[in-house]
Amino acid sequence: MEIYKSKVMGFCYGVRRALKIAEKAAGSGIKAVTFGPIIHNPQVVEKLAQRGIPAVDNFDGLTDETVIIRSHGVGPSCYNMLKCKNLALMDATCPFVRRNQEMAHRLVEDGKQVILIGEKRHPEMKSVAEWAVGHSYQVETMEDVDALPPLDEAFIVTQTTFSAVLADRLVEALGKKVKNLHVNKSICDATMQRQQAARELADRVDVMIVIGGRNSANTSRLAEICREEGARAYHIETAGELKPSWFHSRDKIGITAGASTPDWIIEEVVCIMENMKEMLDQEEMNLDVHKGSVVEGKVVDLTDDKAYISFGYKTEAVLLAHEYSYPAPASLKDVLKIGDTLRVQIVSGVKEDSTIYVSKIKVDRLADWDVVEEAFEKGEPVECEGIEAIKVGLLVQIKSLRGFIPLSQGDLRFVHSLQNLVGKTFQAKILEVDRAKNRLVLSRKAVLEDERNAEMDVIEKAYENGDVLKGTVKKIMPYGAFVGINGVEGLLHISDISWKKIAKVEDVLKPEQEIDVKIKSFDREKQRISFSHKDCLPNPWETAIHDHEVDDIVDAKVVKILEFGVIVELDDGLTVLLHINEMTDDHNKKPGDICQVETNSKSASSTLMKAAEESPSHWKKLLPMKKLRLKNKNNKEAALRGGFFSG
Repeated sequence: MEIYKSKVMGFCYGVRRALKIAEKAAGSGIKAVTFGPIIHNPQVVEKLAQRGIPAVDNFDGLTDETVIIRSHGVGPSCYNMLKCKNLALMDATCPFVRRNQEMAHRLVEDGKQVILIGEKRHPEMKSVAEWAVGHSYQVETMEDVDALPPLDEAFIVTQTTFSAVLADRLVEALGKKVKNLHVNKSICDATMQRQQAARELADRVDVMIVIGGRNSANTSRLAEICREEGARAYHIETAGELKPSWFHSRDKIGITAGASTPDWIIEEVVCIMENMKEMLDQEEMNLDVHKGSVVEGKVVDLTDDKAYISFGYKTEAVLLAHEYSYPAPASLKDVLKIGDTLRVQIVSGVKEDSTIYVSKIKVDRLADWDVVEEAFEKGEPVECEGIEAIKVGLLVQIKSLRGFIPLSQGDLRFVHSLQNLVGKTFQAKILEVDRAKNRLVLSRKAVLEDERNAEMDVIEKAYENGDVLKGTVKKIMPYGAFVGINGVEGLLHISDISWKKIAKVEDVLKPEQEIDVKIKSFDREKQRISFSHKDCLPNPWETAIHDHEVDDIVDAKVVKILEFGVIVELDDGLTVLLHINEMTDDHNKKPGDICQVETNSKSASSTLMKAAEESPSHWKKLLPMKKLRLKNKNNKEAALRGGFFSG
């Protein structure tokens, strides 16, 4: 194992300057704080706190302290607050960040439109955005570019620690959106140098160790760059996080560090790595290879049906296609490439000058048994694929393992076959697991019951709160419709569909139609639910009470004749009673002698006209025809709901 250090890594000028300011304050003995972490490195921030300079998030409680502005900078509101509180300050803002702040502020003052490229949540971007308030857009992703309105002219200011490659892509996309785009490439040289050096090193090593605070944007960017170049990258803060397993069968190890990582942390990591190198080299010399051993190796040669694996032994091992995965790939070249690293188990006896055969699927099974056993202990479901339906149930595949679902555990209701699940992927809970017997029994029913209970919880809560839910019409019947909500169905009776009387359900509802419903009744135990759609609609009685006054004259249509009067329908769909006593003074006449039911408005008008001619004393106020007068001045609501009208 060889260790290589990046050409450029560790503290940049802005970070060194900020720490020099903070250390000077600590050495002078003044009472000071930093506004936020002075740099993105928890270990450095902790050391400053131990020296009497803690980090604070606000100015509450500060009286005579000197406030050190963090290297990422702050907005004008912070400076104004310090001035108002009469607090002394020491400004550790990185000069390159300050340049971006001044540039954005100057552009805004000149009436220019600014586009800020960078991480929206990063403190540097927040500070620059505050200096450009009112005239800036923030862009971090391509989606942000798409969301921008068309612009005639704009000026770009880029976060100093942003990815140079991503910034170029965003600028290119912005160039197609903005007619006249002015680009200020403000990524600092230190950031670009570290990114380029990390990229070059990652291209020629197997593993990259990236050192720096996890809250450091530039360090996270270095880890991303290393992964893009194909290296396995580990982002650590301190040497204590290093693991020997990362370096087994790895020839070349690279080390880099973010711009906020101090030299003493880098040196500690390098020291530990050198000691680890000696240990691993000794382990390889004493490598014990036997049948059943699990080793990690690298693919050095490849055919359609064989892969040759080097794992530090004097001979290479052979991995056959059917030992790679289940089902076996059509060609190993489709799933592997030279240089790939695999963990495999030795499945043949190891003899001098003999071929060593290894299996990846056996290693996968060991790990998969661990997964299913943990899922069983926690009561968590696992993902299955239906393989074959048999008389008593279903054979399923769980990763590299085979399992069985009994017929009774395949669905919420008993079914005669689980053939419909073959080829489908679904969740199931483990009922029984026995690694020694290779036995794995599962239940899809248990998962469906959990889902149903969760859905019923939602519905029960909605029922208690009187919430309006979105439902889908699943089935139409003569007496109503079945509506589904989150997989649970309930009855919407024909009388609860509308405030108007409905002759046929299909005149109003269609299958798969989405409607609003409220829950009228709910029985969790019996899983019976009844819905109401009309309760989600404006109550016409309430509308009528609001829209009509006593003595109003309203349109009406005869819809039904009774012995003691007629039922009439108003324009807003309400049906009310017009009593015979309110139709005529002639006690010998019946409602049918005066009115008749008609289907069209013209006929209805003529019917009421005839009634008016026969009994002018009661119908003289019908001007125009089809008019009725609301009675009961003392109780308008009762008049409407009771149908108290006079002719």
